[in-house]
Amino acid sequence: MKKYEGAFRFTYFTDKYEETFNFYKNKLNFNLEHAWDRNDHDKGALFKAGAGLIEILLRTADDENRIPGLDYRMPQGVFMCLQVWDIDTLFKKYQTIGIPFKQEVVDQSWGHRSFSV
Repeated sequence: MKKYEGAFRFTYFTDKYEETFNFYKNKLNFNLEHAWDRNDHDKGALFKAGAGLIEILLRTADDENRIPGLDYRMPQGVFMCLQVWDIDTLFKKYQTIGIPFKQEVVDQSWGHRSFSV
């Protein structure tokens, strides 16, 4: 990243930190940019996803360890997209390693082909 350019991050909290971390790193094979484990209430990781980053943070149940101003609610109605040139190859790769799909490859009415995990 160039200095002062900034980077797009999709950031969210998860109760299943280890499971989520392993999903992005070991199942989807996203590159880990940075991770931290400062204590039982402060864990996070940044994964490279296309031209942006996905940041996962442990959602602590402890109100006293929450940072004021951050929204700790679980995400609803949001999703992330990653555009690739060869969707069929990526789909087959994920299928081979057992990624659970919400939707297999479909041709969308607007001309894109997509799948959901």
